[in-house]
Amino acid sequence: MQTLGRVIVFLTLLAQFVYSAGVSASVSSNEVMEGNVAQLQIRAEGDEIEFPQISEIDGTPVVGTSIQSSRNMTYINGEMKSEKITTKIIGFVPKKDLTIPSYTVMIDGKNYQTEPISIKVVTSKAPQLKANALYSFELKSDKREVMAGESFVVNLYVSISDRIKGAKLSDFVDPLMPDFYSKALGEPKQYRQNGYTVVEKQYLLTTKSEGNFTISAATAKLGEADLRRRDFFGRYATQWYDIASNDLMIKVKPQPQKSDLIGEFTLDATVDTTEAQVNKPVNLTIKIEGKGNLEDFEFPPYEIDGVTIFSDDAKVESKVENGVLYSTYTISFAMISDKDFTIPSHSFTVYNPNTSRLETMKIASYDIKVKGDTNALVATTPPANSASKVEQSSPNAVPMEVSTKTQESQPNEWWMLVVSFGSGMLVMYLLFKFLAGTEHKKRVYGNNEALQILYPHINEDPMIEEMVRKLYARKNGDKSITIDKKVLKELIKKVQR
Repeated sequence: MQTLGRVIVFLTLLAQFVYSAGVSASVSSNEVMEGNVAQLQIRAEGDEIEFPQISEIDGTPVVGTSIQSSRNMTYINGEMKSEKITTKIIGFVPKKDLTIPSYTVMIDGKNYQTEPISIKVVTSKAPQLKANALYSFELKSDKREVMAGESFVVNLYVSISDRIKGAKLSDFVDPLMPDFYSKALGEPKQYRQNGYTVVEKQYLLTTKSEGNFTISAATAKLGEADLRRRDFFGRYATQWYDIASNDLMIKVKPQPQKSDLIGEFTLDATVDTTEAQVNKPVNLTIKIEGKGNLEDFEFPPYEIDGVTIFSDDAKVESKVENGVLYSTYTISFAMISDKDFTIPSHSFTVYNPNTSRLETMKIASYDIKVKGDTNALVATTPPANSASKVEQSSPNAVPMEVSTKTQESQPNEWWMLVVSFGSGMLVMYLLFKFLAGTEHKKRVYGNNEALQILYPHINEDPMIEEMVRKLYARKNGDKSITIDKKVLKELIKKVQR
């Protein structure tokens, strides 16, 4: 009877699992080297899944298809969830830039659409192997002369011929670049080209000072199968060779005119409103993009008397296209006040190396009118000249993922597997419920942590807005403000549901 009861409990738990359906499409890379295979992955969540039949993509024939399936169980925020995930992988060799269209996937009787995806086909700049050469290892840069403060890209190529049997690459050491600020751009790429395998790595370098400098060689070990020797399992031994790239000489010239940035950029700044209610945020978003490096740029913070200012960390994205570095810099500010205020103008300089001109990029000032009763807010208005940076915080979660696989067993043993699995799931479920309950009972939030949790939800509830103002005032030293811990806990619980 106990065994039967456990089985019933196990089946009951399974019935309580939350099933979700959805579909998404992704590619192995949005840039594909000419002649190489690209992979489209269509990922679907649900029990009954019907994928479309795809024989070509935007005129390019499909060269291979496979399907993978798994069932996962997760426990998040006190809720047990079961997911069946099926992924269809489609290989194709694009010969030109193309757009993967939207596809329809039927999941549990309902149709779901994927989003279109753009693919760009690029040509490798890896050096061609010389006649009879088995490999090459080379540092290259399109710029050998740069200005002080300018950024440029260095490419490292390792090309290995198919004539090297069982080729292996090991003990790789990056080139030495002590005279530059440097960082790797993305992960190394590996692709095929004209009968050999290419490994490509890109570095973003920024000059520190004027002068002539050397980027010292990268090193590695290249392994080749030794057909004369085998190990105990009959596998060929590996013979290793030390290999090294060339050095690279870079000349750094003085910058003709000092500037905040070097490159070709455009600026876009917008506010979502110029008339706001008391205690309602005004959001200013600044976006800079173009040719050049924005990784090290820091936008100066705003300081406005009587205005509480929040900002997220700037989002910076960089990519290299045809040897040219493109960057995008985005930062947002939320400004809260109980009276009219002005967002002051900001400006910075950019030296354009193509025109040899110093340009000024300016963000206009904005007059903000604040409407509404301010009397109720006097006690919680934060002190002047205050600014804070608040990061968004995810709800507390205890994720746990268990993959289950179907196994075959003897007919007289199946119930033992069910009982064992059911008992384990029951213990895990009760344990997590206990831990979750304990956490909610004992958890005490500090003012700074509570501020980080509540701020992203400031527009959802007036009580949350009021609590954020109080927390911020306490953060800035106003000890006359009293925080009701019970109300605070309820608000945090509300946003974490």
